[in-house]
Amino acid sequence: DFVKDIQPLFAKHCYQCHGPDKQQAGLRLDLKQAATAGGDSGRSFEPGQSAKSLLVLNIAGVDPDAVMPPKGERLSAAEVGLIRAWIDQGAVWPDDAPGNVARKSDHWSFQPLKVDSILPAKEMSWVRNPIDSFILAKLEAEGITPAPEADRPTLIRRLSLDLLGLIPQPSEVEAFVTDPDPRAYEELVERLLSSPHFGERWGRHWLDLARYADSDGYEKDKARPYAYRYRDWVIDAINRDLPFDQFTVEQLAGDLLPDATLEQRLATGFHRNTLTNTEGGADQEEFRVAATVDRVNTLGSVWLGMTVGCAQCHSHKYDPFSQREYYQLFAFFNSIQEVNLPAPTPDEATGYAQVRAQFDVEHAPFLESIQKFERNELPERQIAWEKSLTGTSGHEWKVLPLHLVQSRNGATLTEEPDGSWLASGTNPETDVYTIQVKTPLKGVTGIRLEVLPDARLPRNGPGRVAHGNFVLSEFSLAIRDTVDTATGRLVGLKNAKADFEQGAAGKKVQFPIENALDGKSDTGWAVGNQFGVRHVAIFECDAPWDLTESQTLVIQMEQAHGTRHTIGKFRLAVTTETPPLRLESMPDSVIAALRVPLTARTLDQKQAVAAYYRTIDPELAKLILLESEHLKKRPAEPSTQGQMVQELATPRATAILIRGDFLRKGDRVQAGTPGVLPPVQFDPNKANRLDLARWLMNPEQNPLTPRVTVNLWWQYLFGRGLVATVEDFGVRGEPPSHPELLDWLALQLIEKKWSRKQLIQLIVNSATYRQSSRPRPELDERDPKNIWLSHQNRFRLEAEVVRDLYLAAGGILNRKVGGPSIRPPLPPGIAELGYAGSVKWPESQGEDKYRRGLYIFFQRTVPYPMLMAFDTPDSNSSCVRRERSNTPLQALTLLNDPVFFECAQSLGRRAVRDVPCSSEGTHREQRIQHMVQLCLGRAPTDPELQRLKSVADELERLIMQQPETAEKLAGIKPLPGSALETAVAVALGRIILNLDEFVVRE
Repeated sequence: DFVKDIQPLFAKHCYQCHGPDKQQAGLRLDLKQAATAGGDSGRSFEPGQSAKSLLVLNIAGVDPDAVMPPKGERLSAAEVGLIRAWIDQGAVWPDDAPGNVARKSDHWSFQPLKVDSILPAKEMSWVRNPIDSFILAKLEAEGITPAPEADRPTLIRRLSLDLLGLIPQPSEVEAFVTDPDPRAYEELVERLLSSPHFGERWGRHWLDLARYADSDGYEKDKARPYAYRYRDWVIDAINRDLPFDQFTVEQLAGDLLPDATLEQRLATGFHRNTLTNTEGGADQEEFRVAATVDRVNTLGSVWLGMTVGCAQCHSHKYDPFSQREYYQLFAFFNSIQEVNLPAPTPDEATGYAQVRAQFDVEHAPFLESIQKFERNELPERQIAWEKSLTGTSGHEWKVLPLHLVQSRNGATLTEEPDGSWLASGTNPETDVYTIQVKTPLKGVTGIRLEVLPDARLPRNGPGRVAHGNFVLSEFSLAIRDTVDTATGRLVGLKNAKADFEQGAAGKKVQFPIENALDGKSDTGWAVGNQFGVRHVAIFECDAPWDLTESQTLVIQMEQAHGTRHTIGKFRLAVTTETPPLRLESMPDSVIAALRVPLTARTLDQKQAVAAYYRTIDPELAKLILLESEHLKKRPAEPSTQGQMVQELATPRATAILIRGDFLRKGDRVQAGTPGVLPPVQFDPNKANRLDLARWLMNPEQNPLTPRVTVNLWWQYLFGRGLVATVEDFGVRGEPPSHPELLDWLALQLIEKKWSRKQLIQLIVNSATYRQSSRPRPELDERDPKNIWLSHQNRFRLEAEVVRDLYLAAGGILNRKVGGPSIRPPLPPGIAELGYAGSVKWPESQGEDKYRRGLYIFFQRTVPYPMLMAFDTPDSNSSCVRRERSNTPLQALTLLNDPVFFECAQSLGRRAVRDVPCSSEGTHREQRIQHMVQLCLGRAPTDPELQRLKSVADELERLIMQQPETAEKLAGIKPLPGSALETAVAVALGRIILNLDEFVVRE
């Protein structure tokens, strides 16, 4: 309401210095922050202060007299009042207001994908595909020729590292180097792309974006033992080249797809990679909002390439995203409900199906005997039982119509059609249910409490704690003349009975029903170990009592045990039968049916009686017991679960959070997308994550996703994106080095139906990718970052791949794909750094500890030290670009970490085994050549060979001076009579493995 008056005021006072053009958005933000800060800090705006003085006072706290000209136009008292009113109503600007219209931006990243033509180049003989035309045109414009093609050993090693994260075997290198087929390179690319290890290599890239980890984070940092099921889904999806648009849809909204499969629901584990706070006393709503914020920010980084997180607290200062639009995106994720569902792996499911089929064959005779008994004998036994009954076969109980049911500590109590009440929502540590009854009653002699099972309760209830139990501490009745009366006449209760009490059946009764009448809050009635079934308790009254129309019966059910042992579903009834009252487990429907002659009963009544009698026939019980005993031998179903999400049945309302504070809610918003991009075509009242995912992958509505995606993939293959700031395509990010190429690749991805493998194949087949990575000193000053791509880039490999290369060179790498995370040996004292000794690290045994680094259990608070030394991200948020440092700690790790020393020992023993001693004495030279070939994928040069031979001779001399060191260096089980040779080979292996070339992708 104030904007139309405020804008002229700022135009009059502020824009004369700042200008109403590009600085205007930033000025508005500053003024809004100033206003909010002023309102929060209690600063006052006095008449006579200038607009700039106002700004300075509230942002920097600087004395305005020190920065203001002595003369200036002053704010009037009316203007100050107007500003104060604007602050009081929230300092809203038009771009934050409801109904804001789409904005336009001339920034390159928001424009539609467009390539007028492939840039022409002069020397087209170098060009292998259109990528090279774009690169060569730029190089020729700068007067530069591209680098020559790398030699074949370098090419196969480069491809193997980029596509598989593994070094090629010597036999593979030799076959490629000597292959005369002109298509040898293209066939090599096809073979590597079809390898199951491709999914591991490129799955690791995606897991960085997905902030994957195996623990919750925060202080307790509990393990997530089944998080790997999402990782397995990623690896499999990439291996089968699931189109990237479907890859996106299934992760963002797989649960919302029609007839969603288990695998599609597993894909939504993408959302479960957020941190989860399980600390006692944590406000779960605060951390639910934090997780939702993380999901919005991850969407911005991974698919939009935008720093949308800047708009969480205020409109983006640089890019055209308002705070309102941020919470419109937030609304898509605000109704996510986290669930864990059975998700056996294919191997587990197949194995279980086989053993279960065999068990079912063995179990069939037990079922047949029960069915035969029920068919031939049970009906006559039921008739005889009915004839033996006398009277009405049970008391008559009348379900109480409850007028008002309240939870003291915030649970939601809802009436069900059968007169029962279900608790939902908040489950407090303790609670008191207060029930009001206003129906007139006469001659009441007893009250019955039924606690009932329900599929909506943990383990079907009847309690709300995780295992389904409850503790009823106290049960009381009072009659009040008016509802507002604080006290009333208590109804005395006695002779409490229950059908089951925790600790019964030969054990000490720990929670008997009498505890509910003993006046003590630290005792109570519970039903431990009999969950998921109906239980009954009755209480006799000291004397019959009446309830008049003007009176209210108040029933209180105190549940003070703590740890959320509250009742989940209950029903109350009264009787006027003459005491002593019998505890009847027989349901009311059965009692009512037995009062009707057999010939006059309805079908429902006959079925109710038959179903009940089936539960009490002693002979049938014997047969059922035999069947139950055999059921104990039934093979256990796979326990593996998947961490997934689903939508709440009733969506949450979404509001702008003022300053990002989850406690300060502003205007309500509906789901929507940023106005700077073409809008989503959906009903905002029904919009969900599936609509959002489809909008993301529609290039006509969103040109950012294809650009951001191909730029990320380019980064993995060149060490640097065409847009270097892969996380920021906004105005503060770097512009693309080759904008036409970026758009052409984005269009190619769409044309190839979002195929990851086809686009990678296109890139790696280019002459640009095949260039040598040798430095070009003549370009150091003109193009120090190789932005023009005059040669390939040379960069250190990621932490996980470094470890994989060591294990592979030593011949001990376990190449199994997929499965649970592993825990390789951890340096002493590391696990103890976790909270209160909660981090458990049972070391993996056998071949498991030699699995790829991708599978190392990632404990957020205590990450594996080797990975962190080599710049693995912390997984607390999405990482689209890993940093690469070069520190002494890395060299020390590779030399001295027991894992890497073991790899050197394995490499040395492998060399001795593969190249036995020869009488001519040439074995040492051959071993050196073999080890260099294993590690670097090439033969050593003559100078390298001579230097390594000289080092080997010196090592032999030193070891002979201290023979006891030979066994230590060689490790366990050296070859007979070759401890010295093995020790020398191990020492050489440490040198070769620690060459810079070994951990670098050329």
